[in-house]
Amino acid sequence: MPLDQLMEKLKHMLSPTQWVSFFSCFISGYLIHLFAFTNLIPNSDGLSRVFDYQQMTVSGRWFLHYASSLNGFTQMPALIGFLTMLLLSCAAVVVVTILELRGRTLSSFVGIVLAATPCLGYTFLYMFTASAYSLSILLAALAVLAVKQGRFWWLLGSVSLTFSMGIYQAYAAFAISLSLLAVLVECMDPRSSFSSTLRLGLRLLGMLALGAALYYLTLQVFLSVKNLELLDYLGISETSGGYPIAQLPNLILDTYKQVIVYFFLPNHSNPFSTLFFVILNGLMVLFAAVCLVMLVIKRTLYRDIWRICGILVMVALLPLGMGFAQIISPFSTATPIMKYAYVCAYLAALLMVNCGLSLLPRPKGTVALSCGLVVVMVCLTVYQANINNLLYTASAQAHRATLSYATRLLSRIESCEGYTGEEEILIIGSFPTDRIYSDIESYALVDHYSLPMDTVAPLNKHIYYYLNDWLNVPIEEPDEETMISMSQSKEFQKMPLYPAQGSVAKVDGKIVVKIQEEYTPKSDYELAYEKRR
Repeated sequence: MPLDQLMEKLKHMLSPTQWVSFFSCFISGYLIHLFAFTNLIPNSDGLSRVFDYQQMTVSGRWFLHYASSLNGFTQMPALIGFLTMLLLSCAAVVVVTILELRGRTLSSFVGIVLAATPCLGYTFLYMFTASAYSLSILLAALAVLAVKQGRFWWLLGSVSLTFSMGIYQAYAAFAISLSLLAVLVECMDPRSSFSSTLRLGLRLLGMLALGAALYYLTLQVFLSVKNLELLDYLGISETSGGYPIAQLPNLILDTYKQVIVYFFLPNHSNPFSTLFFVILNGLMVLFAAVCLVMLVIKRTLYRDIWRICGILVMVALLPLGMGFAQIISPFSTATPIMKYAYVCAYLAALLMVNCGLSLLPRPKGTVALSCGLVVVMVCLTVYQANINNLLYTASAQAHRATLSYATRLLSRIESCEGYTGEEEILIIGSFPTDRIYSDIESYALVDHYSLPMDTVAPLNKHIYYYLNDWLNVPIEEPDEETMISMSQSKEFQKMPLYPAQGSVAKVDGKIVVKIQEEYTPKSDYELAYEKRR
């Protein structure tokens, strides 16, 4: 087949709504996150990941190494940004197909929703994993789409989910949420039957269960072959001792609370949730509820009790599905990156609008709700774009502060009496946040441990990462014994704190910098992480 004919055939394989969702996701995502794609902004983890093979089997992410090969294991924002938006745009096409959306405008909103969420912005703070994580999102969506194809496709979906979780376990919540929405589509479709909907639900349940089981078995194989144990990070290692079944009711309740806080409690534990954000979310719920009621009445869905029960159950389970990362990580609190599945709340609202909008009284009803939806979506997109870029701006400022402090520190080291450049350099202590701090009020909207607010080098080891990989100054980090021994010596204890005169001195043939009174030894997790493979 000639190439032109092949490309023409590929062009017609996607419907107009699918193409719209693809380009809306790609263009909006690229514009919203352009700052992250055109600047190299590290956080504390990124300091050691300029080039890294991403061997994270010890965190349960046995496929992350292979997925990260897309960008050559190197932190290249322009390439990673392109790959991420390309894969995420493909996921938007899959989502539109699962939801069976017919309108181009609503399909474009799906693409924008997937790209604009601040959860993705927090992901880009870990730029070295972003393209791999977007592949995980795509694989999670493909797992659900495979099940909708019928028959034994759910087995292929299980394999897709297995690899998705192998990149990052939290995106299982995205697959679960899409599964609930897929069943919701069937419940709201007058042409579907109870038996076909039940079969779809059972296939989705089988896919999720088998995918999780395959993920766990594969993880055990990797751990056994590599002779590794899970790291004590976010409670991962604790799961090896068995799941805390007795805590499950409290975990479920806490998951619902987290969803409510995220969308409807301004200035609470979710930092970027303001009153304006809450109002927009409330309007989305109102639009969805109006369209759902019209659908039930106009299509006489109330005659089939199973449909009403199915709709209510899927809507009730959706918050649990979106927050499922908290269930699978019971010993820690879900981070913003782990909450990407929360976008499914907006997908559910768009789905209900898609089904019920045409049933509103014409022309005033449909025009009023359509205009209202457009206004809300525009405001929501602008708001989230602001939050994302606030993330990047705050992070960039923290990097500048770190750069300034580090270069001044190097100047003091090189001007130390007796310095020749051959000495071992012991920098004891981390950069003090009381000397490097940001008091910009708006930064409080995005405050989270994954976002450096004052310095990107919060621990002693990060200073050496920064000097070596970001400033190209080849200063090797001394071993733990040397650091501990020096910090306990009388000469060190007599030294004043940096930047006072005498805080940088030559002791026993070594250049010693005293930033803190005591050296903080590395945790067991840090030591184990350095030996990961």
